[in-house]
Amino acid sequence: MKICDNQSVGVVIGDEHGRLLLFDRATFPSGAAPAAGHVDDHGTPEQTARAEVAEELGLVVRGLEMIAERWRSNQCRRVPGLRGIGHYWTVFRATAEGVLAPCARETRNVRWCTSDEVGRLAERTVRYAQGHLSADEFAVAPGLEPVWLRWFADLGIVTVPERHLALVDSAMRPSTTC
Repeated sequence: MKICDNQSVGVVIGDEHGRLLLFDRATFPSGAAPAAGHVDDHGTPEQTARAEVAEELGLVVRGLEMIAERWRSNQCRRVPGLRGIGHYWTVFRATAEGVLAPCARETRNVRWCTSDEVGRLAERTVRYAQGHLSADEFAVAPGLEPVWLRWFADLGIVTVPERHLALVDSAMRPSTTC
């Protein structure tokens, strides 16, 4: 089993219509998210962002702008790293080109989402944290991956009351594995 390097990047890809490119994670943790991954041996966060978009979506990044960075206590499927459970995230806004060629091992249901659709995904994550959906129901038809609900709220992509964000953060608190 791989050890977590405690460093992740996320790449928010938009189009000329204001939509975001999201997909449902085919592996833990469940949820809809943009391209993302561990820095590992990719080099810099910028190099990692380009590599993750190519690996997960088959696209080539053309424009890349860092828009946020900070520690998040989000869980992954790896053994906890030196810093425990969580990741220092670097989040980018990007433009990309090419023909979508999603990686079946990591993605399912790749789609361009309008702001209303992203809002509905956010609501589903809150409903899951409130106990209105089971883990199985969320895995089959997920909302936003919890770490992305917080990022999208921080970035102004979705509007979610702080009490709901705190509930999601609390309900998704990491357990013993990263």
